[in-house]
Amino acid sequence: MRKSYVSYFFMKLKCGDVFVVPRTARHYLALRYSRAKRKPFIGPLHGSIIATYRCNLRCSMCELYKRPIEYEKMGKKELTTEEMKVVIDDFAAIRTAGIGFTGGEPLLRGDMPELIAYAKNKGMITHMSSNGFAINEKVAKKLMGSGLDAIGFSLDGSTKETHDGIRGISGSYDRVINAISIFNKLNKTAKKKIIIVVVTVISTLNLHEIKDIVYTLKKMGVDKISFIPFHDIGVLSDGTQKMERHRIEKSDLKRLDDVIEELIRISKKESIIDSSESYLRMFKYCFRDRPAPIPCYAGYATLAIDGYGDIYPCFPFAEIGLKGHVTNVRDISLKDYWKSKKMQGVRESIRECRKCYWNNQAEINLLFHPSKIKDIK
Repeated sequence: MRKSYVSYFFMKLKCGDVFVVPRTARHYLALRYSRAKRKPFIGPLHGSIIATYRCNLRCSMCELYKRPIEYEKMGKKELTTEEMKVVIDDFAAIRTAGIGFTGGEPLLRGDMPELIAYAKNKGMITHMSSNGFAINEKVAKKLMGSGLDAIGFSLDGSTKETHDGIRGISGSYDRVINAISIFNKLNKTAKKKIIIVVVTVISTLNLHEIKDIVYTLKKMGVDKISFIPFHDIGVLSDGTQKMERHRIEKSDLKRLDDVIEELIRISKKESIIDSSESYLRMFKYCFRDRPAPIPCYAGYATLAIDGYGDIYPCFPFAEIGLKGHVTNVRDISLKDYWKSKKMQGVRESIRECRKCYWNNQAEINLLFHPSKIKDIK
């Protein structure tokens, strides 16, 4: 995630935006000062819009696809296109650097290209995560035309059997490989190239294929490969625990360590690995159930809004359905909530949180703690 954002800044420099570096440095310093002084002086580096919880896959490590059924019973409705645009307006008003559209599967909303284009017109970096299942050349061209800066695809195996087994739907491997191929083809003639990022969740189910995934994707010509460690960060909204079969057992920890060290060796030779060395070393903490070794900037450097308008300090808390602090944009504007006492109370309540190893949060936390993470003992 960090390196793909750096790639974006280099693209902006090539296009003549000489102020992108000092602008970014000023944002970074303002965020450090914000957390230190416990007051938001600027908006987040990364805003997440969970466009919808609906999904066309049934991944064994995720139950977000069940949430629309739960919410429908509660009478909740997804934000309309116009309501989403108001949210984007507010993200821009508090000076958010970039927006990541995610899900569920965001492309199950028919207005995704329109929303991406709207965010781009507000001057923000745009990224969209997808499982690739709904992408064909027509959809890909619409996304290219929206001004999307980067697209992330989920791939959890170097074989159909592994990926489809994890993702829960037969044919999902072929669909995501096809989606990557389509964007590679379109990038060859596009005036503005979309950065292609592939994200792999490392678990005991695919630990044996991680190196093969890297070289498979390198041959395909993807720009970046990012990794996330499978981990529980709480109980789901219905009180059930996440699937246990993804956990890496103690007997396999040495094997995990070897895989992580191999990824670090590859990253020093190949620019394709998007995950930083420090983040990869944190996987060893994660799989040993240890708290993250650095403070969190959730609620300062990150902010998340789901498809129903609920506001969370970060994507991981939206993932688990944080209780007790949720406010909705239909009750108060995001712009007003950002500097409210209630939002500051949320920041204070999670200030010491060390549960999360999600790439879109942990990598940002590492930006503010640049010294290398010590290897675990």
